[in-house]
Amino acid sequence: MSKMTREEKLFRRENEILTKYTDLIAKENSPEETSKALEKLTSKYGDLLLQTRFMTWVSGRLERKLQRTNRELINNNKKLQTTLDELTRAEATRSAYAIIYFIAIVLFVLEEFLVEPLITELGGNVGYGILIKLAIVLLLKLAENIIERKIRMNRKLMQRKSRQ
Repeated sequence: MSKMTREEKLFRRENEILTKYTDLIAKENSPEETSKALEKLTSKYGDLLLQTRFMTWVSGRLERKLQRTNRELINNNKKLQTTLDELTRAEATRSAYAIIYFIAIVLFVLEEFLVEPLITELGGNVGYGILIKLAIVLLLKLAENIIERKIRMNRKLMQRKSRQ
C-alpha cells in the first residue's frame, strides 16, 4: 500500500464518503435505502458546508490581517527609506563641510601669503582683497554643493549594491 499524500490525508473522510455513495449509486437499491442514503448524504453535505463556510470566514480574516500587515510593512519601508535618505544627506553634508573647510583654510592661507603681497605691490587697494575673498567663498559654496551631491550619489550606489 502506498503512502497517502497530504491532500489525501486532509480529505480522507470526504473521499470515503464520496466512494461509499458512488458505490451505492452503482448498485440497485430499494427506495427506502436510497432515501436513507440521501438523508445521510444531505447531512454530511450540510456538515461539509458548515466547515467550508467557517474555513472561508477564517481565511477572509487571515487575508485581511495579511493585507493590513503588508500595508504597514510598505509604510514602514517608505519611512525607513525616507530616514535613510535624510541620514545619507546629513552624512554627505557633513563630509562635504569637512572637505570644504580644509580647502577654505588652505585657500585663505595661500591668499594671505601669495595674493595679498601682490595686491599691496599693485596699489594696495583693500577692495581687491575683499573681492578675492568673496570669490573664494562663493566658489567654496559651489564646490560644497558639488561635493555633497557626489558623496550622496556614491552612498546611494553603495546602498543599492549592498541590497543586491
